[in-house]
Formats: sequence, structure tokens, C-alpha cells
Amino acid sequence: MISVNHNKQTIDLFEKSSSDCFFGRAPMIYDELSKSDILFVGVNPSFIDTDKSLHFVKINCMKNDSTAYLSNLKKSNFEALFYDLDSVNSNIKTLGDIHKVFRQNYSYFKKFNHIADQLNVTIEHLDLLPVRETSQKLVVKLLSQNQEFTNACFDIFLSALKQISPKAIIIENSFIRDLLINSSHPEIRNYFPSYDFKSFKSSEVGTPINKYGMAVYYTSMLTGQRAIDLGSYNRLIWSLNKFLK
Repeated sequence: MISVNHNKQTIDLFEKSSSDCFFGRAPMIYDELSKSDILFVGVNPSFIDTDKSLHFVKINCMKNDSTAYLSNLKKSNFEALFYDLDSVNSNIKTLGDIHKVFRQNYSYFKKFNHIADQLNVTIEHLDLLPVRETSQKLVVKLLSQNQEFTNACFDIFLSALKQISPKAIIIENSFIRDLLINSSHPEIRNYFPSYDFKSFKSSEVGTPINKYGMAVYYTSMLTGQRAIDLGSYNRLIWSLNKFLK
């Protein structure tokens, strides 16, 4: 399974890196990653206040039999999942199931699911960085001070990307767009075209095509206060529909 390989690589990096690289928290763990038509790429998972996060999990975990057991988690156990850094390996399943609850119910993912329903395609979501932190300023500072760690994260991300093998990739954040197209990582550049029209071709719907034939869309956030406007959102869907046909 793609998630098994991805989680193993992430934990290997976690164990050999300073805990500061992960902001003193357990790394991002996925319950499942699958080969899909469209891949949505985010920067990194935010970290919600543990009280709010636990409340969200308890409300929504009962919607799926495989995650219902999470309703029995006490606050101390829940916090330990993220802050007991010596127990990450033994907590992989639980951390993955917590992600599953958020993936199936959190508002951030609703537009992704809407696009999948509209186009009748399969989708996947993957964060570039496996670190849990809400402040983008802190993430920027981390990356600027640790190029080796950044490149290791890119390697793990690329490994999963190759296995997911999407037909289209949607980068829905300007920071991650700039990080990717300006990266010195040689393989990243093959997947994420810059705005150099001489180096990369474009599809008939006007979006860049990377060296592996995948359409790459650089968009605004699809949800939140600075979300893409409705017209641009619908245009994205029309363009994807045209490209994927």
C-alpha cells in the first residue's frame, strides 16, 4: 500500500531528525493513499487545539465503523498520540484513523470531494511536508534553516506522488507553488513547471503539462477566508473535465 510506504519513510525521517523539525509533535500519518485521477497538494497539516480536535473526532468518528473506537479516547490519551514522541511507531493505526475522520468530515476537504463527484473521478490529497504546524511563518523559517530536511521531505513526497500517478495535480496554495517551482531539487522541477513557456508545453485547456504528461494547476485555496471565487472554481472544474476526457 502507498500509505504504508509513505508512513515508513516519514517515520524514518522523524526518527533521525531533530524534534524541532516536527515542532515537537508526531508526524503526519495517513490511513490510506491510493492511485487517483487528481491529486490535491497542500503544504502541511495544520495543528488544531487538542480540545477542539478531540471534540471533532468524537463527534464524527461514529459515522464509520472502523473509527468508532476513537470515541473512547480520553484527553490525556489523545494528547499523548501527538506529544509522546517515543510511541509514534505504536500509534500509527490510531493516528491514521484520526486523519481518516478529518479526511471524511473536515470542511477543508469538501471542495475536493465536490470536484470528484462532479467529474466522476478518483481523488487523493497529500501534504508536501509531514509536519503539524498551523503557522506558515514557522514552517517557512524551518525550511529556510534546514535544506537537508526540506530535500528529504521532497523525496518522500515524490515517492508517493509517483505511486499515486495522477493525471492532474492541483497546487492550491501560493507558498507551496513558489516552493516547488523555485526548488533546486532536480526531480521536483520535472513535475512542477515554472512559468517558462519555452521549457514546458501546455494542454489544450491552457494549463502546464509536466514532463510526465500530468496537467499541473496552480490555484488559490479552495476553502477558507481567501478561497478561490466561484467563477474561477467552476472554470477549474470545466478545465479538469476537458483535460481528463
